[in-house]
Amino acid sequence: MVGYKRFGFYLLVLAVGSELLLPFVLGHFIPGYQQKNMLISSFGETGMETRNAFRIWEIFNGILFIAAAPAFYQEFKTTSPLLAAGLVGSLILFGLGDCIITGLFARAKTAEEVGFASILHNVASGAGFIALFVGNGLLIWLFFLRHKPGWGLVLLTLLVLAGITMLLFSSPKLPLLKAYHVAHRGLWQRLTLLFLYLPYLLVSLRSLQHK
Repeated sequence: MVGYKRFGFYLLVLAVGSELLLPFVLGHFIPGYQQKNMLISSFGETGMETRNAFRIWEIFNGILFIAAAPAFYQEFKTTSPLLAAGLVGSLILFGLGDCIITGLFARAKTAEEVGFASILHNVASGAGFIALFVGNGLLIWLFFLRHKPGWGLVLLTLLVLAGITMLLFSSPKLPLLKAYHVAHRGLWQRLTLLFLYLPYLLVSLRSLQHK
């Protein structure tokens, strides 16, 4: 199990690195693509040259997240089996919802194209985002249970930053923020993902270093 745990953490590092690289690699194949303004899911929209590459890439990343999830249970089961199981569930839901399902079902490019597939894409992506937020909260809880307040505060700071950037990203759909016309949704989306991925990445690197 120790060997699988190490392997799982390596998979998580690979998954996070792959997710962060995806928009910058695929962006080179779309003339005029603006990282600050355009969403990552636009790579998979109908009619995009990058659609098939995006779908395969996201499905692959989803498999990596799901395969890495049991390593976190092995790491935290002695602290709290229940919270560790919840952490695993959040990673699996993220890998399934925000990666695999969004890879299989494309986001609608226009309002006329909205159908079951695009709705499922949006619902699955939203559920994956929420799962990642919940997982971060569980990580914070687990480190405080381990009497590691320094780690807990670092992860809490990252979660707060993710919450702020998530609000900025979601502002066009929030009545209280819509009037402010917050620009650069692509930037806020990427920063939100970065702040949500970092806790899992830091925990993985920490465990690999200690072992």
